[in-house]
Amino acid sequence: MTTKNLRNFGLAGLAALTLAGCESLPGNVYHPLNGTTWRLVDVETSGTSTRLNPELQARHTLTFERGGRLNMQLDCNRGSASWEASLPQTYNGSISISQVASTRAFCPDPTFGEALAADLPSSSAYTLTPDGRGLVIRTARIVYAFERN
Repeated sequence: MTTKNLRNFGLAGLAALTLAGCESLPGNVYHPLNGTTWRLVDVETSGTSTRLNPELQARHTLTFERGGRLNMQLDCNRGSASWEASLPQTYNGSISISQVASTRAFCPDPTFGEALAADLPSSSAYTLTPDGRGLVIRTARIVYAFERN
């Protein structure tokens, strides 16, 4: 290999490494949401806040798995999706959640399972509380507040 070819090969390798470093990894290995489970405690729509009782909280949960999988308890249904999020800067970050695949049993009121499944794909941002025990996910129409299990 000539010196010119070696230099070009080295530059191509450096460019590939630089681009790989910019790539966003689903369920970032070092992300603070990895391996955590959260129960829904509050739902805010149009300035109105609804606090869930402990029984309802236990039936509405999110589990962020490593590798970008999101498992959900949607009241009497189960759901799954994929997730990707930026690392939080001053407790805030961006989040993306795919369409939710879920079972479709009819859950008696009050229930927030259908709303969660419908709204989570429009998620754009999240906030972690400084103590790491609270998570807020903002969607296009609803703000969901969770506490860590």
